[in-house]
Amino acid sequence: LYKDNDFVDALYNGLSGKGVFAIQIGETETTSDPGDDTGPDQDTANMMRALQSVGFQSMHNYDEGHSHFQAPWSYLVCLKDSKSRASWYRTAPEIEIELHQRLHSTESGAPALRFFDGSIMVDYQTPPKAAETTYCRKEDEPWECDEYLGIDPEFVNAPISHLEARKSTLGEHAGRGLFAAQDIPMHSTLDLSGSVKAFYFLPLTLSVLEDFYEWADVNYDEYAYVEDELSSVYTFAYGYGYVATLLGEKHVTVDSGILSFCNHGCNGTFSYGEEESLGFTEMNVDLDHAPEALLNKISIVYSPVFERHLRQILAVGDYTLRDIHQGEEITCDYLSFVGDPVEWEEDVTGLRAQCLGETRGDIQEYEFETNADEPVFDNFATECA
Repeated sequence: LYKDNDFVDALYNGLSGKGVFAIQIGETETTSDPGDDTGPDQDTANMMRALQSVGFQSMHNYDEGHSHFQAPWSYLVCLKDSKSRASWYRTAPEIEIELHQRLHSTESGAPALRFFDGSIMVDYQTPPKAAETTYCRKEDEPWECDEYLGIDPEFVNAPISHLEARKSTLGEHAGRGLFAAQDIPMHSTLDLSGSVKAFYFLPLTLSVLEDFYEWADVNYDEYAYVEDELSSVYTFAYGYGYVATLLGEKHVTVDSGILSFCNHGCNGTFSYGEEESLGFTEMNVDLDHAPEALLNKISIVYSPVFERHLRQILAVGDYTLRDIHQGEEITCDYLSFVGDPVEWEEDVTGLRAQCLGETRGDIQEYEFETNADEPVFDNFATECA
């Protein structure tokens, strides 16, 4: 039934713009099962392709062992709008608050839900290992199976002792920079152990921060101290962090180590990143549309690999694109940090202005405006301006 195009079309069109469709897809897979496109689960694979082709923008698989079957069963949740991922990836406290607000108390006083709470929902957010294993056993192996399942052993890791931070050589407004304290060969990762400790301004956190900051700006005459206090946090998030929408709505990842001192390499001169050349730079890229090469991670509808390695995807994956000599400044590609298509034009225009020496970066501008005697963020291990 779910492979019938007319039925799937009707199902999709019958949902609201942020509609959700959930279905059980049978007994939970095991790590010894074949790929779902060649084994007994081909009907499920065909159904998922039909649901994806009709327009569902995000699909998520989870297991549940309390369904009173002889074994745990798997379920598929399909989101019509990818922005609904922000609800799927909510934190346990967010979910607990919403359950408290929406559930009615029972007459007996017993909990209304026996097998569900915020922590269980957080468990659902990470698909089982078996789903990832069978997904990667497809005849046409998805590209992310090669890229994100572990760390490439061919890449050498340069530890933090091979790096140092000091005044950038990229110009008066460049602020601090990241430098090689020793020669670093091509295709090296940098401070891998520190990269996995990045922290995040998740969608709800960032939304509260932005709303509060906007309110403080509007009411500055009466509550100037509020904006003054918030501005340091706001500048820290956007000046040091990089934006993405993988979790449905805008969120920010901030490196907790020395890598955040990496400045932008203008005109494609960056020496650290994922791609040596994408064929465009901040100076010639189309301002109207973000290139697909930068948005492909956002457009993936279903991937247990992505969901099981989200933190890794957000924080690691870059490598040196050439040999870097001792004392040389290491630069990044900030175009890959512009993760929100809505703000693409504004962010790229800002990069162009910085590369032309017309404006300061966020951190330098903040420190200039506050007339700080000492750099405000020296205690933070990041600098992205």
